[in-house]
Amino acid sequence: MSSAPGGNLHGMEHAFGRSAPFTVGIEEEFQLLSAGSYELVPRFDEVAEAAGDERVRRELMTSVLEAATGIHTHVAEAVTEVREIRALLQDAAADRSAVIASAGTHPFSRWEHQEITDSPRYQGVVEELRWVAEQVAIFGLHVHVAVPSPDIAMGVVTSLRTHVPELLALSANSPFWQARDTGLASARSKVFDAMPRSGLPPAFRSFDEFTELVARGTSAGFFDDYTYLWWDVRPHPKLGTVELRAFDAQTRVESVAALAALGQSLVATYADQPLEPQPRSLIAENKWRAARYGLDAELVDLETGRRRPARDAVRELADTAMPAAERLGCTAELAGIEELCERGTGADEQRLVHERGGSLLAVAQWLAATTVEGLTAA
Repeated sequence: MSSAPGGNLHGMEHAFGRSAPFTVGIEEEFQLLSAGSYELVPRFDEVAEAAGDERVRRELMTSVLEAATGIHTHVAEAVTEVREIRALLQDAAADRSAVIASAGTHPFSRWEHQEITDSPRYQGVVEELRWVAEQVAIFGLHVHVAVPSPDIAMGVVTSLRTHVPELLALSANSPFWQARDTGLASARSKVFDAMPRSGLPPAFRSFDEFTELVARGTSAGFFDDYTYLWWDVRPHPKLGTVELRAFDAQTRVESVAALAALGQSLVATYADQPLEPQPRSLIAENKWRAARYGLDAELVDLETGRRRPARDAVRELADTAMPAAERLGCTAELAGIEELCERGTGADEQRLVHERGGSLLAVAQWLAATTVEGLTAA
């Protein structure tokens, strides 16, 4: 492998090593809602035009808007930009009689009523997958963390997949789907499971294994390139990052900060000391419990066989991340993990709002208000 930052390794261009190690970027997928009915509305073009910002991007459906921060050394800087973007979108949406909201699913809007974005990539996905893609009216939070080399990236990906259940339990924020309570903490994760090449990634011991898989898959015509591998955590060679994709979209900015700090710190931790791979089927059992119960799940430590509440598992993971957080300067944000454990997940909060407000409309209104709570207009 070339020692120079970035380059071409076994036919795949990559940017690993081009950015400073463990710099971070945050992507959020927002719901675009009617300011009157609080239903999902196809307003991407109008809101993006009003925003006039290159950080605003299309997604599969025109009722979805993705926004991405730049590259930051510190999580606090990235979160400051998250706040700026949310304030910008708040104003842009208001100019088009809309509001933004952030959660893994909308409480009552139906996927059948959503419009697919008119672009070759997304039209091609729907043409190939039909209902499987058409019903993916879901919203996620993605955290990118730069890593120094391709092989380090693969060690981090394989290590992090063991902890996808804890990450999902923490971020669960989608209890309602198609106007009903699913009984799940993260319906988003189960809806997305219908997509091919989603969920937990394989265990990789080297970048060679990843490039070979991509080469064989593209040669066979299974997918066009590695960006069609929609795993919970994946390498992103073009950006030179490991991308954490297991999170439901978060309503509160403080939760975004806590999850980004945990992600950044874990990437730095496992870059130095990767974990031995655990069986995918057993990780999937933990992941199911996290999707079903969120922080109220019981998770199994696959290294020791020890069972413990998800909150304890999450606290142990935060303790593992703490030394790296101290080096990276994100201990204040990482402390938000404890606050999240005490307050409960977004799913817990949504159910409480539903109980008190008596309707799913009240939930949608709460999501919209809390998404921009405390922001200053851009």
